[in-house]
Order: sequence, then structure tokens, then C-alpha cells
Amino acid sequence: MTIRRSLLLACVLALAITLPAAVSAAPTAVDVRIEGKTSTLFDSPVTTDGKTITTQTGGTHLCDGSTASPPVGPGPTPNSALDDAAIKGNFTWDGAWFGTDFFASQIAGESETSSEFWGVYVNGAMLPVGGCQHIIQAGDEVLWTYDAFNKIGGLRLEAPNATQPGVPIVAKATDIATHAPVAGATVGSATTDADGNASLSFDASGIYTLKANRWDLVRSRAIRVCVDPPGAEECTYGDKTAPAIRLDAPKLASDLARFGNRIPLSWQGDDTGGSGVKRYRIEAKRAGKPDSAWRLLRTDTTKTSGRLNGADGVAYELRVRAYDRANNASGAALATTIVPIDNLSDRLRFSKRGWKVLSRQGAWQLSTSRANRAGATASLSFTGSGATIVTRELPNGGRVRITVDGESKVVSLKGKSRFRRKLVGTGKLETGRHTLRVTSLGRAPVEIDAVAVRP
Repeated sequence: MTIRRSLLLACVLALAITLPAAVSAAPTAVDVRIEGKTSTLFDSPVTTDGKTITTQTGGTHLCDGSTASPPVGPGPTPNSALDDAAIKGNFTWDGAWFGTDFFASQIAGESETSSEFWGVYVNGAMLPVGGCQHIIQAGDEVLWTYDAFNKIGGLRLEAPNATQPGVPIVAKATDIATHAPVAGATVGSATTDADGNASLSFDASGIYTLKANRWDLVRSRAIRVCVDPPGAEECTYGDKTAPAIRLDAPKLASDLARFGNRIPLSWQGDDTGGSGVKRYRIEAKRAGKPDSAWRLLRTDTTKTSGRLNGADGVAYELRVRAYDRANNASGAALATTIVPIDNLSDRLRFSKRGWKVLSRQGAWQLSTSRANRAGATASLSFTGSGATIVTRELPNGGRVRITVDGESKVVSLKGKSRFRRKLVGTGKLETGRHTLRVTSLGRAPVEIDAVAVRP
């Protein structure tokens, strides 16, 4: 084990403190890249929050900054970003728990050795603490890398978008954190000089992928250079294939947010072998409304994340397209997201006795309604194909009867879960007008945070 990793582990073990019971953080969009032994394993925006993480080796623990000394959370962390990247990218990771933190030992099938370990950089700087003890901010670059403790930083590479056969270009390698030029990095067949510059030329037309590499630095993100014949429009030669596109949106706005109706979205284009994604077009419309028109949210944007300003109780259809530098367009990636009706809305009708509004940082719109009295009711009339009650389980929670159009079922809310994590659905209903009623069945507490209506 290297000296740096040994010291980091010793520091983590010395700072053990008691975990809090819940997280009240704001979901955050960050840039996550994972560099393996010889290649890039993942590169995409991820929306993450402080969360409870489970690994095969380490078990289940809260990872939200609260294990730092002093606590810095609750909030999203590099480890929560890794965990959400694994969900998004459909890969696994593992790591032991050392009193206050997980330490990744395997990511996407690549395991540490006796001398090569996984580590994490944020904005080009290696963390001096574990990945559960640092709060990340919107737009941060979270870089997980293999053999991290033998690296002194990371590389960034820049170069012109296009050139012609035999016409040289200058690519520049810099340090991610300091922006200082990096000498001695290989870029294609060239090596950077003292100013970080490398001169390259290409014999034939085509699309070329470049990375900067140096043994003691994390390799750079790949960039593409179009080499077009004289007279050809930039990046059009040889690229006739449209990019692929992925759109990530929560099914319920409350899944990823806790305050306001700004729904976090992220999207990512993939133009492997092509000229590279140049821009995105994002649109939205009200779901369940045949005459609803698509509304343009963003066009010609290079950003890969944003927020939709939604209205209370409304469902939205979303679509995004990617365009590469040859102006090939992807098909549309589609998603539907619903803004729940808050417990304070006039549309939700609570019985006059039995309910109390509680201010809670982790709840949707920062409040929830709690009943401790048998017979307390809440009702909602809605038009749609179903409804979902957003709530949480409580260690001493009671039971509720859910009734829709005369059909009912009993649901226990006893257990342990975070705010907004217990979802109680009505099941699929015939689209039309319905009445939902929730009745408390005992003296044990039950809560209603919000209700989401499916179109």
C-alpha cells in the first residue's frame, strides 16, 4: 500500500462519528469520468445527492458529508456520484467501509492490486479525505481513476476542430487543476514541448480521436479532429452516421428535488467514430394533452444538464436530440416526469381534525402533513390514469387505507425510509375522473408529503 493511501486510511479511521438519521440535501448535476487501466470506462453528466450506499464488501452506510470532522453535509459527494454513475452506466462497483467512508476497490470490473488503487479527483485535485466526506457542487468535474496514488494530477487537451490533409494543427496539453502547460505528454505521434504544445498533421481525410497521456498524470478526455478535403464543408466528409442520445429525467420531480418545481434533467450524446456531438435541442410539452404543443427549452446548446420549471400537479413529456458537427441528427430520446401536488395545495383536502403540518427540510416543498389520530382523512379528485402518494415510513408508523372509486387497500407505513422515498400507488386506472381518499387507521403516525397524478 502506498504511503499516500495509508495516510488517507489512517485519517478516515481516526474521524469516526455518529451518523444522522436522514439526509436533507439538494440533488446536483456534476460531470463524472472514470478512467480505467487503459481506457475510459464512463464519461457523462450525473445528477446525485447525499444518499445511503450499499456495497458488497462495505455494507450499507449513509454517504452525505456528515462523517467528516467537522461534518460538511448533508449533500452530494464523490461516492454518491460514483454510485449514481453506476446506476446510469449499468456497471458495478465495490469498496470496503473504514469507519467513516467507502474506499473503492473495484469499478466496472477493474479491481485494485497490491500497488495500484482507485482514487478520486475533484476539479483536477485529489481529495485529501474519503469520497463520503467532501461535498461536490453543481458543474464539478469528478474524476475517478485507476492507479490514482501514483498520479500527480490530470491532463486536459485542446485542439482545433478541423483541418485538411497535410495542414498541421497545434494541440495543447494542460493540467486540469492549475491550467499550467504540460511538457512530455504524448498526443498521437507527437510529444508536447515546454509550452504544452504538440504539432500534428494527418495524411488522409477522416475523423481522428486524440488523447493526451503521460505516465504520472491521468489521461485526458478524448477530443476529435475532422480532417476534410480542400473545399469540403467542415466535418462533413466521411461522417454520415447520426449520434446516439440518452435522456435522464426523474419519473417524479420529488425523486431528485425537495424544493421548488425545478426538475433536474441531464442528457448525453454519443458519436463514437463520428465528428463529435456539437449541440443539443431540448423540448417539453404537457403530457396527456393531445393538443399540447412542444415548447423549446434549449437549442444550439452544448450543455448536458438543466432544469425544467414545472407547475404543481402537471406531467410533462420531454424530448432531446443531438446534432454532430456534420449536422447529422439523432432520433429523439423521450421521457415523462410529473410534478407532485404538494400537501399544502388547496387541491388536497384534509379533514379538519387529526392533521398537523410539519416543516421538514427533507420533505417535498419543505413540509409534510402528519396524522396521529384514527379516522383522519385526506382526499383528492383528479383526472388521469392513476396517482402516487409520496411519503416516508416511520419506525413507529401506522397504517392507512387507500380508497379509489370505492376500491380500497391497506398499506403499512411502519419502517425506516428517507423523505420522499416511500411511494404508494393506486395501480393502473382507466383514464378519467377519480377520487382518492387516504384514511389513518390507528393512533400511530402517518404522513402525506405530496400526491403525483399520472396523465
